[in-house]
Amino acid sequence: MAESRFAELKEKEKEARRQIVIESALALFAKKPFYEVGMREVANEAGISPATIYRYFSSQEELFNEAFLQDISSASKTFKSMVLKDKPASIEEFAIKFVDHLIENESTFQMMTYLMLKNNLADPVMGKFDSVTKISFDLFEQLLKRHGVKKEKARLYSHAFIASITGILMTFRHYPLKNKKAIRKHIIKVIKATSSLYTDQLISK
Repeated sequence: MAESRFAELKEKEKEARRQIVIESALALFAKKPFYEVGMREVANEAGISPATIYRYFSSQEELFNEAFLQDISSASKTFKSMVLKDKPASIEEFAIKFVDHLIENESTFQMMTYLMLKNNLADPVMGKFDSVTKISFDLFEQLLKRHGVKKEKARLYSHAFIASITGILMTFRHYPLKNKKAIRKHIIKVIKATSSLYTDQLISK
């Protein structure tokens, strides 16, 4: 009994230290692009040795994915409330909220695109990344169903729409306009145009 409690305590302590490493990484990502942040730098921020960090994460990609997972999981609470409230958000409202989150959290968007484009992710990392992207697909699928899209079509449309949003952001995030405010305005304009296509063609009865 005592051994079991001791093992449980050790596991909780390990998880707490692992969380400190994730939070240290996120703090560094807020200061500079995530791909410029090395494991040694994260270890220094966390107050541990570079060798120790690998007790909690087997690779840099695993750490990046875990940080991305936590950010999206936290943000998904807001998106979920938009879907489940008595009068669900419109497709346009959901899309703008989603893209604004990625605009305001540059490191999250960078990690997402990095993981999307990598073709040799380790199986555990790919499995977790798939679970992260599934959150977005599931939420938008629920929203589409609430707006009248048939179950057999909602999943496909969800994939298409989330891919459209991320593609628009990738295409125009460095658009040659005078400032970030003007770039966001243009992105939102394109997002609204895309949303109207779904609203007019897919939701109409």
